[in-house]
Order: sequence, then structure tokens, then C-alpha cells
Amino acid sequence: MDNREFRNTLGHFATGVTVITAKYGEELIGLTANAFSSLSLDPPLILVCIDKRSGSLRAFKKGQPFVVNILEQNQEEECWGFAKKTDKFADANYSMSADDVPILNGNLATIECEVHEILEGGDHYIITGLVKNASYDQEKAPLLFFRGKIEKLAEAKEVS
Repeated sequence: MDNREFRNTLGHFATGVTVITAKYGEELIGLTANAFSSLSLDPPLILVCIDKRSGSLRAFKKGQPFVVNILEQNQEEECWGFAKKTDKFADANYSMSADDVPILNGNLATIECEVHEILEGGDHYIITGLVKNASYDQEKAPLLFFRGKIEKLAEAKEVS
């Protein structure tokens, strides 16, 4: 299977956009990820996939806290800001969680976790997170990734 063709095919599955935040010592860690999913309700688990070459992996050890920031449609700047390799928090608007992990302000939803397991999955690690706290804003719409571009949800139309 051709890798580019496989990637293009997967791009036809619209996903939400998340920024995963953590700390490594005093260093704030953040990365944009769309490979995120719910995993279990009992116990409450989520998963996120992180490239094995990512410098952010050092912050993900069993029991360590991290946050899944689910972005809303007006957070495209945060999406691209955390996808780059420079100082990701320089222009970010964030506060610190009770576990001293950055939480982006203005999210669609926020999920505070601790690393439950780290599994290998090809060229990525699958980080499962035990959910400690979750919150959302019912009035906001999601930021979406589709066909390699950022998209916004179209207005829902009533069916009569």
C-alpha cells in the first residue's frame, strides 16, 4: 500500500482537533493531535496516538497527568501554533490545572487525565488516559480536520 494514498484516504474521515498538554519537569509540553478517541466508560478512558519521533513523548509516563484540549471552531490559531516546533506557549492563552498542567482557555471541551498505559502501534505510541475530570461548553462548535485542511461545521438545518 502506498503511504501517501493511505494517508489521503484517511483524510476523508473528518476528525475533531485536539491539543494535548503536559509538563516535563518545569517545561510545558503541547502538541496538536487528531488521532484521539474515547476508549471506555467504565473505567473512563481515552486514547491519543503520538508519533514515536515526537520530542513530547518524554512527558508521557505511567501515572503522569496530561490534558486533552478539544478545540472549538475559533481556535485554529492554537491548532497550528501547537503543530509547530517553536515556543508553543508563547502566544497561548492558558491556565494551570490542579495537577499543574496547562489547559487552553476557551476550549470546546477539556479532559484531564493521567497516563494509564503506553502501547506500541506501528510508528506511533498509543497513550491511554484515565479520565480524572471532564468539562465542555455546549454553546460552541468544533474545529474539524478534513482532507488535510481545517474545516468548520456547517449550520445544521432543520428537517421538516
